[in-house]
Formats: sequence, structure tokens, C-alpha cells
Amino acid sequence: MSRKFVYIFIAIFFSVSLLSQQTIQNYKIKSKTNEVERSYLLDLLRARMSNEFKQEFIFVVEHFKVAGDFAWFRGVAKRKDGKEIDLSEDLPYDCCHVEALFKKVNGKWQISESAAFSTDVWWDGIQQRYPKAPKEIFLD
Repeated sequence: MSRKFVYIFIAIFFSVSLLSQQTIQNYKIKSKTNEVERSYLLDLLRARMSNEFKQEFIFVVEHFKVAGDFAWFRGVAKRKDGKEIDLSEDLPYDCCHVEALFKKVNGKWQISESAAFSTDVWWDGIQQRYPKAPKEIFLD
């Protein structure tokens, strides 16, 4: 095998692997480049939680990564009015963590799975349920 062939093979291999990687965007902190999409995603989650818990929430973002058609959020919910979160005493809750997987379908974001104040690790196996979601969005 000639050296030229080896160099061409290596160049093609790296080009293909670079093209196959998706850009991971970190939305943990709002910026001018992500504020519209970031706010939209958080508003989707806020609306879902408002419907479920009948309270208005804000989030302390701990992790929020986006790649391609998927986004993974992990954070802490607080009431918008500053009061203590009121949770039903009938059900067990672990206040105040929230997680959500978003997926873009036909160009529009939607929540695929989410949970607030869960007492278990509901997202265990989420990468198997969504094999097209880049694993890097779940990593800190």
C-alpha cells in the first residue's frame, strides 16, 4: 500500500467522522444566540407543569444541552411568586427537581418525556428509548 493511499484513507475517515458528529449546544445559560429557542423550550415545560400542579414556575437550570432534534433539560423548579411549592400530600414527591427530553418533530419542538418532583429515576434507559438522541446531551 502506498503512503499516498494511506493518507487519503485517513483524510476521508476523519472527514466522514467529523461530518457524522452533531454539534452540542449548551443552553444552560441564556445568550443572544439561544434565548428564543431556550425560552420556547422552557415555556413548554412551564406550561405542562402549570397544568399539572396549578402553580406558576421558574427554573434554575442545572443542565440543558441541545443537539440536532433533541434537547435534555435538568433543573430545579421554584414558584414564580416565591412561595413554597404546594404538593399533594396524597402522592410522594421529591421536591424540586425537574427533567425533560424535548424532540423536534416536523420542525417544531415538543416534550417527549418529562417529570417533576419524581421519587424515582424515571429517565433510566431514556437513551435506549430514544436511540437517535445524541448521548452527549445527557452528559455533564
